[in-house]
Amino acid sequence: MKHYKTEGIIIRVSDYNEADRIVTILTSGYGKVQAIAKGCRKPKSRKRGLIQLFTHGEFALYKGRNLETITQCEGKQSFPGIRGDLDRMAYAVYMAEVLDGFAVSGEDQSELFYLALVCLHLLSVEDPELVIRAFEVRIMKLLGYMPHLDDCVYCGNPLTGLQAAFSSHMGGGLCKTCSTSDPEAAVCTLGTMNMLKQLSRWDLKRLRVLKMTPKMKREIGEIMQQYISQRLEKRIRSADFIQSLASVQNNG
Repeated sequence: MKHYKTEGIIIRVSDYNEADRIVTILTSGYGKVQAIAKGCRKPKSRKRGLIQLFTHGEFALYKGRNLETITQCEGKQSFPGIRGDLDRMAYAVYMAEVLDGFAVSGEDQSELFYLALVCLHLLSVEDPELVIRAFEVRIMKLLGYMPHLDDCVYCGNPLTGLQAAFSSHMGGGLCKTCSTSDPEAAVCTLGTMNMLKQLSRWDLKRLRVLKMTPKMKREIGEIMQQYISQRLEKRIRSADFIQSLASVQNNG
């Protein structure tokens, strides 16, 4: 099959030569696809406004030796609500980096694709930090990496009291007694642990009614970014930009 069509979302873009772009597309049926869009940077190119980060569209592709070639692209959505807001854009870039890290080529990735599509819609209109906290938990659950939160991952005793900890190395929560077993464990409240479990099963379209304190958002962000980096075996670079952006806003 040399020619094929697929629905997808562009999750990575880089300029190539003077007129081309190389993109990574998260598709439903073919997983992660890398393709070249020839001539898309030319002023009169029909693809110029479509070959951009987060474009959701229908792509006609020609299978090459190393890269596919985009022969046609019909845009469905470009999410202007994200592009026009620096915070939303930063969180969307973070989401795309995580998706790029976990998505694989040549496999059915329909659940991952639809999670990405729903979260892009929500990032356009809802609290972006809340959306990303939900995305982090849901992608871990979807990929079979959901952390152990029902009891202490080290001793097996119930997580009780006000304070707990989360160990990325051990893959779950630690009770107060066992929190010292991992020096790198992130200290958090038990309420944050319970919120992680709630996010794993909450209806994403009803996120706005979920009551999450700023402290919970911060703790979940610290926990999940560390945990995701552990699973990917690399630091998520866009997370550093989000932190620097938050520091500027807090000091402004």
